[in-house]
Amino acid sequence: MLFTRIPQQYAPLGGELRYAVSQETAGNIDIRIVDAAAGSAAGIGAAVSPGGADRAGTRGPVGDGSALLGAKRFAAVAEAAFDAAPYLRRRLHFTPATGRTGFYPAEGRTVTAVVEVAGTDGEAAAAIAPARTFLPGDAPGTPGLRTSMPLVRLIPEDACDELTLLTDGPCIVTVTAEAGDTATAESYRASEAGLHLFRLDMRDFPGAERVTVDAGTCGTVVYSVTPAVQGQVRLAWRSSAGSVEHYTFPIVRTTTVRTERREAEGPQGRVVAAAETDREIVLVSAYETRSMLEPLAELTATAAAWIVTEKCYIPVDIATEEAVVQRRGTLSCLEIAIRPKRKKHAAWN
Repeated sequence: MLFTRIPQQYAPLGGELRYAVSQETAGNIDIRIVDAAAGSAAGIGAAVSPGGADRAGTRGPVGDGSALLGAKRFAAVAEAAFDAAPYLRRRLHFTPATGRTGFYPAEGRTVTAVVEVAGTDGEAAAAIAPARTFLPGDAPGTPGLRTSMPLVRLIPEDACDELTLLTDGPCIVTVTAEAGDTATAESYRASEAGLHLFRLDMRDFPGAERVTVDAGTCGTVVYSVTPAVQGQVRLAWRSSAGSVEHYTFPIVRTTTVRTERREAEGPQGRVVAAAETDREIVLVSAYETRSMLEPLAELTATAAAWIVTEKCYIPVDIATEEAVVQRRGTLSCLEIAIRPKRKKHAAWN
């Protein structure tokens, strides 16, 4: 029994991750997908679901830290192929980095998996594919800056941004802050290859008018610094490139409170027993070119979004389902409606 197809290192989880295996004579083939970072899972026979051929099974809830991510059984076959991506995507967990300017580990942003195969009657694996680290998003796994946003950006003087870098070795990022005729530079180093998060906090560069983040061969991002304006809202979201992007919406168009009441009829008439309140905020972007509106439109499909405050990221739900990214002959703005992840409950009686 041997593998005939294995995905490349740093293949994107946004597409298929196809494995293929073959054996000399037809028989059952049991597949086990193991999280290499969590250790090995024991008992391939116990791991496969009792449903039989081509049925998925897992041991323990997804995200509980167990090694086994999924299992599959093919009955009476000499060759088998399957897509491992659906088992691995649910292991991803995006949490934006917080803190001062510098590198941060990309915890939860990658999945390192090992795939094992065996005959139904065998406890030991007959073949083991080498460990592969897979990346979120659709972007190919080549070294560089993983972003869906333009490389020339605006940033408020009190805001932060996050850059996602895939490196094939040590990486040095130089941040140059310019103000008038003066410039200061700070360097930050990541000593290992892999996926890294670089956080830029503008509070570390007070008075800067222009900031350049130079990551060498990975790419360069240039920021023009704008004044902080009260009432603007900065959002962060998980992008199709496998990064967390940021954008400041300068206008809050409307704030709507919707309440659903639960009432009961009593001797004195209707009584409010409980209520659920939902708050929706409509944000409006600046007038932007299509190159900026296209990545902003990903907010309508993102799996995770946050309001960025001075100290933390607050999860929100995106209520908007469509976005206009181009109007002929003119710049356009984008409207995005956001709401809290949970409704507010109040019990009165």
